[in-house]
Amino acid sequence: MARRPTIDSTRAEFEAQAALLRSLSGVALEGAGEGSVFVGAGDSYAAALSASFMSPRRVRAFDPYSLSRSPDWARGSTVYIISVSGATRSNVRLAAALRNVAGRVVAVTCDPSSPLAEESGEVVEIPFTPVPKSPGIAAFTLSLLVALRLSCGEVRCDFSRAASSGRRLAKDVLTSEGGVTHLVGNNEAYAASVYGAAKVYELLGGRSQASLLEEFSHTALFSLSSSDRVDVIGHSREVLARRLHKALKENGFGCAFIGASGPRAERLFALVFSLQLAAIEVAAKRGLRSPYFLSARKKLRISDRMIY
Repeated sequence: MARRPTIDSTRAEFEAQAALLRSLSGVALEGAGEGSVFVGAGDSYAAALSASFMSPRRVRAFDPYSLSRSPDWARGSTVYIISVSGATRSNVRLAAALRNVAGRVVAVTCDPSSPLAEESGEVVEIPFTPVPKSPGIAAFTLSLLVALRLSCGEVRCDFSRAASSGRRLAKDVLTSEGGVTHLVGNNEAYAASVYGAAKVYELLGGRSQASLLEEFSHTALFSLSSSDRVDVIGHSREVLARRLHKALKENGFGCAFIGASGPRAERLFALVFSLQLAAIEVAAKRGLRSPYFLSARKKLRISDRMIY
C-alpha cells in the first residue's frame, strides 16, 4: 500500500527539489517549435501557462477540456500535454481527439506507460515517481522545468540559490485563516499565483484567488475584507506591483510584496518555492499532520470522479 503523504514528508520533498532539478538540467530535450501548444490541468495548467508566458516561440497554453471544445487552435501544431500521472480523463480524451488534428501529440508525464502516454504519439518522461494523492511539490517543479526547457530552450537558473531565495521570501508570504488569500502577479508570476492558490486549497483547505496584476484592481479589489490577505508577487523592481502594494498598505489592507530577483527563470522558481514553503509552514503551525484535501473525503470523491 502506498504511503500517505504527511506535512513532514511534503517538507522533505520540498528540500529535495534543488538536487532533483539540477539532475534534470543535464537531460537532453528536443525543443518545441514555434506555435506549439502546451496543455495542463490543475498544477500542470500553471506549468503550461509559464511556458506560454516565458517562451520566445509564441507557444500557447490551454486547459484540456477547453482545447477539446475548440480543437482548431491546435490544428497542425505540436501539442504537449503535461500530466504527472498521465491518468487525467480530459487529457487522455484530448490526445485521442487531436490524433487527426494536431501535427504531433506529446505526453509529458512521470508514467510512460500511462493511458495518456499510450494515447499520444510521443512521450517526454519526467524522471520522478510521485506518491499517489500527493500535493504536487517536486513533481510540479520538475514538470515546470521540462515545460520551460521545451518552450524556451536554455533555462538559466541556479536552483540552490532559487531555493534559498524562496525560503527567505516565504517568511513574508501572508495567508488568511478566515478570509481569502489573494495572489497577484503578472505573466509567469501570475502562473506561479495559479499554482500557489492551488496549494492554499489543497494543503490548508483555505479560500484563495489568483489574479493578474492589472485585473486585480478592476475586479477582485472590490471584494477585499479585513480578514483577507494579498500577496503581490513578481520582479523585485516591478513598478505596478510596488504601487499596488503601497496603495493597499496605506489603506489598511493586509498585504505583502514578494519580490524575486535574478535571471527570469530563477525568479520564477524562487516564487514557486516561496509559495510552496509558506503553505507547508502554515499547515504545520495549524497542527495539520497531512494535507487538508486528504481528509476532505466527500470533496476528494467528487474530485476523483470528475478527474479520473
